[in-house]
Amino acid sequence: MKLNEVGEDEIVRRLTRGLKLDQRVILGPGDDCAVVDSGSGRLLVTVDALVEGVHFEAGWLTAAQLGRKAFLVNASDIAAMGGAPRWCVLQVAAPPSTPAADLAALTRAVAAAASAAGASLVGGNLSRARELSVTVALIGDAPRRPITRRGARPGDLLYVTGALGEAALGLRELRRDAHAGGPAVRRFRQPPMRLRAAALLARAGLASAMIDVSDGLVQDLRHLCAASRVGARIALDRIPVPPRVHRAGPMLALTGGEDYELLCAVPARHQRRVDRLAARFGCPFTCVGSCAPSRAGVRVVDARGSTVPVIAGHDHFARGRRG
Repeated sequence: MKLNEVGEDEIVRRLTRGLKLDQRVILGPGDDCAVVDSGSGRLLVTVDALVEGVHFEAGWLTAAQLGRKAFLVNASDIAAMGGAPRWCVLQVAAPPSTPAADLAALTRAVAAAASAAGASLVGGNLSRARELSVTVALIGDAPRRPITRRGARPGDLLYVTGALGEAALGLRELRRDAHAGGPAVRRFRQPPMRLRAAALLARAGLASAMIDVSDGLVQDLRHLCAASRVGARIALDRIPVPPRVHRAGPMLALTGGEDYELLCAVPARHQRRVDRLAARFGCPFTCVGSCAPSRAGVRVVDARGSTVPVIAGHDHFARGRRG
């Protein structure tokens, strides 16, 4: 079968099935990061790429914006486990016609974004390619108890940081006009970094499961529910969206992707504690629903309790999907 006949999730399952992991691997494939024992402590390991023609088009981002975003999307994975970024390496594949000054600006931007997060750019690689791609591999310190996707239980409350849908709106605007600007485009170009909120949640031990929202709220909620073997019910009118996103339509917040916010499950008994803790996050923290038994599936409901039909989120290979 071809990749577009299988879909991204199934491809990953097939590729990782049967991998032999040694005793130093605490958590292997299937979460936002791997967790490994270095001998002197636990580390988080993740990697992600931004590829021209897939994640962006020429003219949508400057070289510096591209470098900064390449780091931030990786830092979001570290945040989703409650960790702290420490070291990264950079791989750039570029056409020979790429200006050397652009490569320098991109590299400086990765280094500056890493420094702002408490990390360092420590090496990398450069190769020739038809299209530009930027890949960052990031290592971080793990908290004493990393927050995985696997701990949610029926009855747990579901929270999201920040607001959803604005980056997807920015992407839509750029597809219409490569020179577009404004708040939505800025959000697409520079995702948030929710390291503080994640670290506080991990330190307090209040989150039972967490994932970053990169492929759309519903899609990533499905990943969390599958790992935890639960269902979920999301209230459409509780989802935090900016007014401009609300006017553009709710599907941007549900399936648009590119938000890089955090979605976490919190046992209901901790609701008051987590609401007090959220005052220190530096961003909104909104309860959007709750977990349910697995047989309930993942549902989005409107104010009357009726199920809202939701299309699939981002999948690199499935036919008819974005990307």
